Amino acid sequence: MRSVGNFKRRSIMRATTIFPLANLHNLRTELDGMFRPFPLRSGFSARWSPRVDTHETEDAFLVAVDLPGVASEDVSVNLEKGVLTVSGERKSAFGLNGDAEQRSHGKFEHAFPVPDAVDTESIDATYKDGVMTLTLRKSKESQPRQIPITVG
Repeated sequence: MRSVGNFKRRSIMRATTIFPLANLHNLRTELDGMFRPFPLRSGFSARWSPRVDTHETEDAFLVAVDLPGVASEDVSVNLEKGVLTVSGERKSAFGLNGDAEQRSHGKFEHAFPVPDAVDTESIDATYKDGVMTLTLRKSKESQPRQIPITVG
């Protein structure tokens, strides 16, 4: 009897550990099916914001903005009152009436405060392989330097 009871207990435990999310999966499948006949409109698209990496070197601040699927003519970079702004738009691949658009699209804007150490006349923006790279060079006055000591 004892071995039969242990066997039943193990098989019940095994069933719950193998299929713990089966009901949630079935619910999602049902919900997906309810919305399948309706094409998505641009108003339903998820707002997106590009990923950004920043890095500081001895002589510059670097900013990399991921812009996959964004044409260079749909991006602008502006500097105003000490704020560098990257803005633009990623357009829908198939127009406004995609049947099942899962990729986010729409307008975006990222604003970066420019440190006082930056020479604003030497800011560069390059766009290659879907990545906008901004180089904000530090002014000569702000870079570290050795001060000579005179003996008097």
